[in-house]
Amino acid sequence: MTIFLSYLWLAALFVVLGVCADLAVKNIKYIALALRMRIFSLGILLGIITSFPELSVGINATVEGAAALSVGNLIGGVIVVIGLILGASLLFGRQIKTDKSWKSLLPESLLILSPIFLGLDGRFGFVDGAVMIALYFGLLFYLYRLNHLSAGAEVVFLERGKIARAFFLALIAVAGIMLSAHWIVEITVSLLAGFAVSKLLVGILVFSLGTNLPEIIITFASWRRKSMELSLSHLMSSAFANILILGSLAVLKPISFEITPAYYASGIFLALSILAFARFAYSDRRLDRREGAVLLAIYFLFLATNIYLIVR
Repeated sequence: MTIFLSYLWLAALFVVLGVCADLAVKNIKYIALALRMRIFSLGILLGIITSFPELSVGINATVEGAAALSVGNLIGGVIVVIGLILGASLLFGRQIKTDKSWKSLLPESLLILSPIFLGLDGRFGFVDGAVMIALYFGLLFYLYRLNHLSAGAEVVFLERGKIARAFFLALIAVAGIMLSAHWIVEITVSLLAGFAVSKLLVGILVFSLGTNLPEIIITFASWRRKSMELSLSHLMSSAFANILILGSLAVLKPISFEITPAYYASGIFLALSILAFARFAYSDRRLDRREGAVLLAIYFLFLATNIYLIVR
Protein backbone atom coordinates (compact mmCIF):
# COMPACT_ATOMS: atom_id res chain seq x y z
CA MET A 1 0.00 0.00 0.00
CA THR A 2 1.42 3.38 -1.00
CA ILE A 3 1.71 6.21 1.52
CA PHE A 4 -1.02 8.17 -0.30
CA LEU A 5 -3.43 5.23 -0.12
CA SER A 6 -2.56 4.73 3.55
CA TYR A 7 -3.50 8.32 4.35
CA LEU A 8 -6.65 7.96 2.25
CA TRP A 9 -7.69 4.84 4.14
CA LEU A 10 -6.85 6.52 7.43
CA ALA A 11 -9.10 9.48 6.61
CA ALA A 12 -11.91 7.14 5.52
CA LEU A 13 -11.61 5.08 8.69
CA PHE A 14 -11.85 8.19 10.86
CA VAL A 15 -15.07 9.04 9.02
CA VAL A 16 -16.39 5.51 9.63
CA LEU A 17 -15.38 5.85 13.29
CA GLY A 18 -17.38 9.07 13.60
CA VAL A 19 -20.43 7.72 11.77
CA CYS A 20 -20.53 4.53 13.87
CA ALA A 21 -20.10 6.52 17.07
CA ASP A 22 -22.93 8.84 16.02
CA LEU A 23 -25.17 5.83 15.35
CA ALA A 24 -24.34 4.32 18.74
CA VAL A 25 -24.96 7.60 20.55
CA LYS A 26 -28.23 8.23 18.72
CA ASN A 27 -29.72 4.86 19.66
CA ILE A 28 -28.40 4.74 23.21
CA LYS A 29 -29.64 8.28 23.75
CA TYR A 30 -33.07 7.19 22.47
CA ILE A 31 -33.14 4.36 25.01
CA ALA A 32 -32.03 6.70 27.80
CA LEU A 33 -34.70 9.27 26.91
CA ALA A 34 -37.39 6.58 26.86
CA LEU A 35 -36.34 5.62 30.41
CA ARG A 36 -36.65 9.25 31.60
CA MET A 37 -33.03 9.62 32.66
CA ARG A 38 -31.94 12.88 34.30
CA ILE A 39 -29.69 15.33 32.44
CA PHE A 40 -26.78 14.42 34.75
CA SER A 41 -27.23 10.66 34.22
CA LEU A 42 -27.70 11.05 30.47
CA GLY A 43 -24.54 13.17 30.28
CA ILE A 44 -22.56 10.48 32.12
CA LEU A 45 -23.94 7.78 29.82
CA LEU A 46 -23.16 9.76 26.66
CA GLY A 47 -19.67 10.56 27.95
CA ILE A 48 -18.91 6.87 28.41
CA ILE A 49 -20.45 5.78 25.10
CA THR A 50 -18.73 8.48 23.04
CA SER A 51 -15.41 7.40 24.58
CA PHE A 52 -15.64 4.02 22.81
CA PRO A 53 -13.23 5.21 20.08
CA GLU A 54 -10.61 6.13 22.71
CA LEU A 55 -11.10 2.75 24.40
CA SER A 56 -10.86 0.88 21.10
CA VAL A 57 -7.75 2.77 20.02
CA GLY A 58 -6.22 2.22 23.46
CA ILE A 59 -6.78 -1.54 23.37
CA ASN A 60 -5.49 -1.88 19.83
CA ALA A 61 -2.51 0.39 20.45
CA THR A 62 -1.56 -1.69 23.51
CA VAL A 63 -1.84 -4.93 21.52
CA GLU A 64 0.31 -3.45 18.73
CA GLY A 65 2.98 -2.31 21.22
CA ALA A 66 2.21 1.38 20.65
CA ALA A 67 0.73 2.23 24.05
CA ALA A 68 2.34 5.68 24.03
CA LEU A 69 -0.01 6.52 21.15
CA SER A 70 -2.96 5.91 23.48
CA VAL A 71 -1.41 7.99 26.29
CA GLY A 72 -1.09 10.98 23.95
CA ASN A 73 -4.57 10.37 22.59
CA LEU A 74 -6.24 10.26 26.00
CA ILE A 75 -4.38 13.17 27.60
CA GLY A 76 -4.57 15.30 24.45
CA GLY A 77 -8.22 14.33 24.12
CA VAL A 78 -9.10 16.03 27.40
CA ILE A 79 -7.55 19.27 26.12
CA VAL A 80 -9.51 18.88 22.87
CA VAL A 81 -12.76 18.36 24.79
CA ILE A 82 -12.33 21.32 27.17
CA GLY A 83 -10.37 23.72 24.97
CA LEU A 84 -11.51 23.08 21.40
CA ILE A 85 -14.99 21.55 21.59
CA LEU A 86 -16.34 23.33 24.68
CA GLY A 87 -14.56 26.55 23.75
CA ALA A 88 -15.98 26.51 20.20
CA SER A 89 -19.48 25.59 21.40
CA LEU A 90 -19.46 28.62 23.70
CA LEU A 91 -17.96 30.97 21.13
CA PHE A 92 -20.32 30.04 18.30
CA GLY A 93 -23.28 28.87 20.35
CA ARG A 94 -24.65 30.48 23.45
CA GLN A 95 -23.91 30.83 27.13
CA ILE A 96 -24.38 27.85 29.45
CA LYS A 97 -25.80 28.19 32.94
CA THR A 98 -23.97 26.07 35.50
CA ASP A 99 -24.53 25.11 39.11
CA LYS A 100 -20.85 24.36 39.66
CA SER A 101 -19.23 25.02 43.04
CA TRP A 102 -15.79 24.26 44.38
CA LYS A 103 -17.33 21.18 46.00
CA SER A 104 -17.51 19.63 42.55
CA LEU A 105 -14.82 21.57 40.66
CA LEU A 106 -11.93 20.60 42.97
CA PRO A 107 -12.44 16.80 42.77
CA GLU A 108 -13.08 17.06 39.01
CA SER A 109 -9.80 18.93 38.56
CA LEU A 110 -7.96 16.37 40.70
CA LEU A 111 -9.19 13.49 38.53
CA ILE A 112 -8.32 15.19 35.23
CA LEU A 113 -4.82 16.22 36.37
CA SER A 114 -3.97 12.90 38.06
CA PRO A 115 -2.38 11.20 34.97
CA ILE A 116 0.15 14.01 34.56
CA PHE A 117 1.51 13.55 38.08
CA LEU A 118 1.26 9.74 38.05
CA GLY A 119 3.14 9.56 34.73
CA LEU A 120 6.13 11.72 35.65
CA ASP A 121 8.30 8.59 35.85
CA GLY A 122 7.45 7.66 32.23
CA ARG A 123 5.27 4.76 33.23
CA PHE A 124 1.70 3.95 34.20
CA GLY A 125 1.77 0.76 36.24
CA PHE A 126 -0.90 -1.29 37.99
CA VAL A 127 -0.99 0.98 41.04
CA ASP A 128 -1.22 4.13 38.89
CA GLY A 129 -4.09 2.61 36.94
CA ALA A 130 -5.90 1.51 40.09
CA VAL A 131 -5.60 5.04 41.51
CA MET A 132 -7.12 6.58 38.36
CA ILE A 133 -9.98 4.05 38.35
CA ALA A 134 -10.66 4.66 42.05
CA LEU A 135 -10.64 8.43 41.52
CA TYR A 136 -13.08 8.09 38.60
CA PHE A 137 -15.66 5.98 40.42
CA GLY A 138 -15.19 7.98 43.61
CA LEU A 139 -15.90 11.19 41.69
CA LEU A 140 -18.89 9.62 39.94
CA PHE A 141 -20.42 8.55 43.27
CA TYR A 142 -19.70 11.95 44.80
CA LEU A 143 -21.24 13.87 41.87
CA TYR A 144 -24.25 11.54 41.88
CA ARG A 145 -24.88 12.35 45.52
CA LEU A 146 -24.60 16.09 44.82
CA ASN A 147 -27.00 15.87 41.86
CA HIS A 148 -29.36 13.45 43.60
CA LEU A 149 -29.76 15.77 46.57
CA SER A 150 -30.46 18.73 44.27
CA ALA A 151 -33.58 19.13 42.16
CA GLY A 152 -31.88 18.25 38.86
CA ALA A 153 -33.41 18.53 35.43
CA GLU A 154 -35.23 15.52 34.06
CA VAL A 155 -35.18 14.60 30.40
CA VAL A 156 -38.59 14.96 28.82
CA PHE A 157 -40.25 11.69 27.79
CA LEU A 158 -40.44 11.41 24.01
CA GLU A 159 -41.92 8.13 22.83
CA ARG A 160 -42.02 4.40 23.54
CA GLY A 161 -41.34 1.38 21.37
CA LYS A 162 -38.57 0.31 19.00
CA ILE A 163 -36.22 -0.40 21.92
CA ALA A 164 -35.02 -3.73 20.47
CA ARG A 165 -34.14 -2.03 17.16
CA ALA A 166 -32.22 0.66 19.03
CA PHE A 167 -30.23 -1.98 20.95
CA PHE A 168 -29.43 -3.85 17.73
CA LEU A 169 -28.25 -0.73 15.89
CA ALA A 170 -26.17 0.32 18.91
CA LEU A 171 -24.42 -3.08 18.96
CA ILE A 172 -23.71 -2.87 15.21
CA ALA A 173 -22.31 0.62 15.67
CA VAL A 174 -20.04 -0.47 18.55
CA ALA A 175 -18.72 -3.33 16.40
CA GLY A 176 -17.96 -0.81 13.64
CA ILE A 177 -16.13 1.40 16.13
CA MET A 178 -13.97 -1.48 17.32
CA LEU A 179 -13.05 -2.64 13.80
CA SER A 180 -12.32 0.83 12.41
CA ALA A 181 -10.20 1.69 15.47
CA HIS A 182 -8.20 -1.51 14.98
CA TRP A 183 -7.34 -0.64 11.38
CA ILE A 184 -6.59 2.99 12.26
CA VAL A 185 -3.92 1.82 14.70
CA GLU A 186 -2.55 -0.73 12.21
CA ILE A 187 -2.13 1.88 9.46
CA THR A 188 -0.81 4.61 11.75
CA VAL A 189 1.82 2.35 13.31
CA SER A 190 3.06 1.44 9.81
CA LEU A 191 3.17 5.11 8.79
CA LEU A 192 5.04 6.08 11.95
CA ALA A 193 7.87 3.73 11.00
CA GLY A 194 8.91 6.20 8.28
CA PHE A 195 8.93 9.32 10.48
CA ALA A 196 11.03 10.39 13.44
CA VAL A 197 8.00 11.59 15.40
CA SER A 198 7.14 10.10 18.80
CA LYS A 199 3.97 8.06 19.14
CA LEU A 200 3.07 10.20 22.15
CA LEU A 201 3.09 13.34 19.99
CA VAL A 202 1.05 11.72 17.20
CA GLY A 203 -1.53 10.66 19.76
CA ILE A 204 -1.64 14.19 21.19
CA LEU A 205 -2.06 15.96 17.85
CA VAL A 206 -3.85 13.56 15.52
CA PHE A 207 -5.69 10.85 17.43
CA SER A 208 -7.01 13.23 20.09
CA LEU A 209 -8.98 14.97 17.33
CA GLY A 210 -10.05 11.89 15.38
CA THR A 211 -11.36 9.92 18.35
CA ASN A 212 -13.32 12.93 19.62
CA LEU A 213 -15.52 13.09 16.52
CA PRO A 214 -18.49 11.74 18.55
CA GLU A 215 -18.13 14.57 21.07
CA ILE A 216 -18.06 17.09 18.23
CA ILE A 217 -21.17 15.51 16.71
CA ILE A 218 -23.05 15.60 20.03
CA THR A 219 -22.07 19.23 20.61
CA PHE A 220 -23.41 20.27 17.19
CA ALA A 221 -26.62 18.36 17.95
CA SER A 222 -26.92 20.25 21.24
CA TRP A 223 -26.63 23.58 19.38
CA ARG A 224 -29.51 22.60 17.11
CA ARG A 225 -31.70 21.35 19.94
CA LYS A 226 -30.81 24.22 22.29
CA SER A 227 -29.66 21.84 25.02
CA MET A 228 -26.29 23.29 25.97
CA GLU A 229 -26.55 22.01 29.55
CA LEU A 230 -26.62 18.45 28.19
CA SER A 231 -23.58 19.29 26.05
CA LEU A 232 -21.61 20.49 29.09
CA SER A 233 -22.52 17.41 31.14
CA HIS A 234 -21.60 15.13 28.23
CA LEU A 235 -18.26 16.82 27.48
CA MET A 236 -17.09 16.78 31.11
CA SER A 237 -18.14 13.14 31.44
CA SER A 238 -16.14 12.34 28.29
CA ALA A 239 -13.07 14.01 29.82
CA PHE A 240 -13.51 11.93 32.98
CA ALA A 241 -13.95 8.75 30.92
CA ASN A 242 -10.55 9.31 29.28
CA ILE A 243 -8.93 9.00 32.70
CA LEU A 244 -10.91 5.81 33.41
CA ILE A 245 -9.77 4.32 30.09
CA LEU A 246 -6.12 5.21 30.72
CA GLY A 247 -6.32 3.69 34.20
CA SER A 248 -7.95 0.51 32.90
CA LEU A 249 -5.28 0.08 30.20
CA ALA A 250 -2.53 0.54 32.80
CA VAL A 251 -4.11 -2.10 35.06
CA LEU A 252 -4.34 -4.57 32.19
CA LYS A 253 -0.77 -3.96 31.03
CA PRO A 254 1.84 -1.44 32.30
CA ILE A 255 2.39 1.44 29.85
CA SER A 256 5.86 2.85 29.32
CA PHE A 257 6.59 5.98 27.30
CA GLU A 258 9.35 8.50 26.82
CA ILE A 259 9.10 11.72 28.81
CA THR A 260 9.55 14.40 26.16
CA PRO A 261 8.89 18.16 26.04
CA ALA A 262 5.51 17.25 24.48
CA TYR A 263 4.53 15.49 27.71
CA TYR A 264 5.36 18.52 29.85
CA ALA A 265 3.60 20.81 27.37
CA SER A 266 0.50 18.61 27.57
CA GLY A 267 0.61 18.77 31.36
CA ILE A 268 0.88 22.56 31.38
CA PHE A 269 -1.94 23.11 28.88
CA LEU A 270 -4.13 20.48 30.54
CA ALA A 271 -3.71 22.34 33.84
CA LEU A 272 -4.44 25.69 32.14
CA SER A 273 -7.57 24.27 30.50
CA ILE A 274 -9.10 22.73 33.60
CA LEU A 275 -8.18 25.67 35.87
CA ALA A 276 -9.65 28.18 33.39
CA PHE A 277 -12.80 26.06 33.09
CA ALA A 278 -13.12 25.80 36.87
CA ARG A 279 -12.70 29.54 37.32
CA PHE A 280 -15.20 30.38 34.58
CA ALA A 281 -17.79 27.80 35.71
CA TYR A 282 -17.66 29.10 39.28
CA SER A 283 -17.89 32.81 38.42
CA ASP A 284 -21.45 34.03 37.80
CA ARG A 285 -22.59 30.37 37.52
CA ARG A 286 -22.38 30.50 33.74
CA LEU A 287 -20.05 30.13 30.76
CA ASP A 288 -20.24 32.67 27.93
CA ARG A 289 -18.65 33.47 24.56
CA ARG A 290 -15.76 35.46 26.03
CA GLU A 291 -14.78 32.53 28.24
CA GLY A 292 -15.19 30.17 25.28
CA ALA A 293 -12.71 32.31 23.34
CA VAL A 294 -10.18 31.95 26.18
CA LEU A 295 -10.57 28.15 26.25
CA LEU A 296 -10.22 28.04 22.46
CA ALA A 297 -7.07 30.20 22.64
CA ILE A 298 -5.54 27.79 25.16
CA TYR A 299 -6.15 24.91 22.74
CA PHE A 300 -4.57 26.72 19.78
CA LEU A 301 -1.53 27.64 21.90
CA PHE A 302 -1.29 23.96 22.83
CA LEU A 303 -1.49 23.03 19.14
CA ALA A 304 1.12 25.62 18.13
CA THR A 305 3.49 24.49 20.88
CA ASN A 306 3.34 20.86 19.76
CA ILE A 307 3.80 21.78 16.09
CA TYR A 308 6.88 23.78 17.12
CA LEU A 309 8.21 20.72 18.95
CA ILE A 310 7.92 18.74 15.70
CA VAL A 311 9.61 21.22 13.35
CA ARG A 312 12.35 22.56 15.63
